[in-house]
Amino acid sequence: MNIAAFIGSSMLFALFVIVVLFVLINMSSRLALIILLVIPLAFIFVIPDISIAFLSIQQMSLANGLVPVNNFHILLMIWSTLIGVILYTEFLTWYLGKGMRMKKNPDGTIKTGVSAKLDKSVYDAIENFKDILNRKK
Repeated sequence: MNIAAFIGSSMLFALFVIVVLFVLINMSSRLALIILLVIPLAFIFVIPDISIAFLSIQQMSLANGLVPVNNFHILLMIWSTLIGVILYTEFLTWYLGKGMRMKKNPDGTIKTGVSAKLDKSVYDAIENFKDILNRKK
C-alpha cells in the first residue's frame, strides 16, 4: 500500500463528504443527493481512465490478503452512509411537518385527542404512585 495514495484518497473522500454535508445542511437534501450521485459519475464519464485507476487503488486487504479493499468499496460505503443520512433527514422533516399540521384545528385551536388524554392519565398515574411512595415514609 502506498502511503501517498492513501493520504490523497482520504483527502479526496473527506472533501467529497464535506461538500455533500455542507449542501445538505445549508441548501437542500435533494440537491445533496444529486451531488452525491452526479459528481462521481461525471468524473467517470469525463475522465474514465484516471477515475477507474483511482477507484481501483487497493487501500488494504483483509483476511490475510483474501479480501482487497479498493477505493471503489470506500466510495460505496460513503454513498450508503450519506444516502441513509439524507433519507433520514427527509423522513424526519416530513414527519415533523405532518405532526404540526395534525395538532391544530382549522380554527387555530390545539386538538385534544386520544394521545393528549392518554398522556394526562399516565401523568396522573405517576403522580398517584409518587404520593403512595411518599406516604410510606
